[in-house]
Amino acid sequence: MHYLKHILILIIALSFFSFVTPEDKYVRQALKQLEKGNLREAKALYLKAIERDPESFNANVGMGLLLSELLDNHADALPYLEKAYKVTKKDTLGQLIYSLAKCYQHNGEFEKAITMFDRLNNYEDYEEEIDLAKDIKKRKDDCNYALQHKTYTASTQWYIVNAGKNINTDMPEYVPVLTQQNELIFTSRRQDDKKEQLSYLDGKYFESMYITKIDANGFKDLRPYTLPDQLVKSHYLKKHESVVSMSPDGKTLFTFRDNKIYEINMDQRKTQKPKKLLKTVNFDFYQSHAFLTKDGNTLYFTSEANEGLGGIDIYRATKIKEGEWSKPENLGATINTSFDEDAPFVSEDGKTLYFSSTGHEGFGNFDIYKSEFVDGKWSAPENLGQPINSPGHDIFMVRSNDESVAYFSSSRSGGFGDMDIYKINYLNNLNKECPTQKTEQFALNIIDEDLTDLKNKIEVKVPANYKVLSYEWKVNENPITDQLAVLNYDYKQNGNYTVSSKVIVYCDTCLSPLVVCNSIENKFEKVKVDTSTVITATTAVISAVDLNTLKGELNVEQLQALGFNTNPILFDFDKSNLTVDAEEILKTNNEVLKKHPGLKIEIIGYADSRGTEQHNKALSSQRANAVKNYLAKAKVKSSQLKFSTGKGASNLVNDCGKGKDCDNYMHLQNRRVIFKVYNK
Repeated sequence: MHYLKHILILIIALSFFSFVTPEDKYVRQALKQLEKGNLREAKALYLKAIERDPESFNANVGMGLLLSELLDNHADALPYLEKAYKVTKKDTLGQLIYSLAKCYQHNGEFEKAITMFDRLNNYEDYEEEIDLAKDIKKRKDDCNYALQHKTYTASTQWYIVNAGKNINTDMPEYVPVLTQQNELIFTSRRQDDKKEQLSYLDGKYFESMYITKIDANGFKDLRPYTLPDQLVKSHYLKKHESVVSMSPDGKTLFTFRDNKIYEINMDQRKTQKPKKLLKTVNFDFYQSHAFLTKDGNTLYFTSEANEGLGGIDIYRATKIKEGEWSKPENLGATINTSFDEDAPFVSEDGKTLYFSSTGHEGFGNFDIYKSEFVDGKWSAPENLGQPINSPGHDIFMVRSNDESVAYFSSSRSGGFGDMDIYKINYLNNLNKECPTQKTEQFALNIIDEDLTDLKNKIEVKVPANYKVLSYEWKVNENPITDQLAVLNYDYKQNGNYTVSSKVIVYCDTCLSPLVVCNSIENKFEKVKVDTSTVITATTAVISAVDLNTLKGELNVEQLQALGFNTNPILFDFDKSNLTVDAEEILKTNNEVLKKHPGLKIEIIGYADSRGTEQHNKALSSQRANAVKNYLAKAKVKSSQLKFSTGKGASNLVNDCGKGKDCDNYMHLQNRRVIFKVYNK
């Protein structure tokens, strides 16, 4: 990314078009900090200006462009750019419209993005700038592609999760690299020490490397990763130092420094300095990534050479002898485009190439693709689709040698900020052995629906925050073919039966799937009671909720026993429309309300602390009404919808009050609707 050009364009746009008035002292100070590359100081000053005058064009456009163009925070930038666009003449600033369009695209509002991109046709500078016109056309194509592929079926073969706060921060984390010692090396631009340096080119800290151990519970023992030629930690230097990749045999580590690719022998890394690859590989100004195949004979790498097809291209070189490579071969127009291709990764058998591109059809920015090597040719790249890809940057995918997990980097909405590292769990290679420790969270419950014979139902109690990937049942060690949440089984005759279950689940914060095993031993008998035949079970795990004896508000345990999803409904920033996840929760709760017409529900909406008190109050009411309207359309009785209300930015679930510098993920927890359920 050409950050220097980026920041200069932004400074010129802001200083020339903003027409800063004398009373805008905070805006003037912010511009000065921006010229120095002090982005965080500029951000704080823009916030002060907006607090003084929420309608200020200068403050809102400055804050919006700073967040979107330099800090890659499109979700937070959007309301500022929208406000600036609303309060000024529509022909004031083409950069504003361009950035607003990109924010809409990044946040999944593709129709609005297309409308804004079309409005740039009125700006001669944008029509005449060939590269920019090309970029706008590609972005519109991506928006249309995303609209055509906006739904996807959740896979039962894998799932994706953010690597979490032990890895990710509000600054960029990217280029995950797996070692054979079950460790993860990655690059970050965070600040851990006051000695760390800011890059003037983009106002972020210089790249540095980190390493962490991976175990069953996640990541631990995070520490800076240093190389032997550095007398001080790499992130104290005024230069970028990034990890690139590890060879599949774990013997060679590739790194990036001074726009070139370096390698180091891992067996000698404590004494050997990283060595720059020869000019056959580092043959032009900028080489950014490299990957060595398992046999060690082919090196795939990227270069922004003029002789390529445009932008960054992927090349391949073969080993002549140790340390010497053949003349590089461009992978050609099937793989490379006039835009950027980056981050090649090749499967162990050498037949599948994974890479990222901004040129092939996709959801926007970098998407991840794969291509198969068949009959001496690469197949047309296949977009890996959602949810691996998003409107943000999705790049640097690597897979473990056993292909049970993969990692990649993404700037998608909902993370901790900027680029985050994500994990893909492939379930077909999952260790499905039962753990030694059992949990009551997934207890087995007996449901006596038919009390006239020995047919009986047993269900797994799955907490509301977990999603089930698969069920396995056994009765007296005999496998049952029905892989459902409830086991229907005819016990045929009186006696003792041991019923066991194995459930594989995951959740939004589970780094790995959970394998949960439980069993229950019951004696089933026919018992005569006043000419009626009933089934008795000697062991009951939990009691069912009897609504005939309960009055008033139900607690969480009682609601979950009824099957009610107690998770809050979360919303995108400054939005009141329901997400796909929100609709899934409401579908579940709709069924519970229909099944129990005596229940009444109170719907309470909230906002995060950003925005004025009046705006947050109105927005929280809109969110509560969106939930109420959904349930009403789903035929929930009006008598069950007690009332809905919006309470603004009150009752925050964390310390993200007014003026606090929280990331988008923390603010997300406060943009919610919660339920209170009563039994009359």
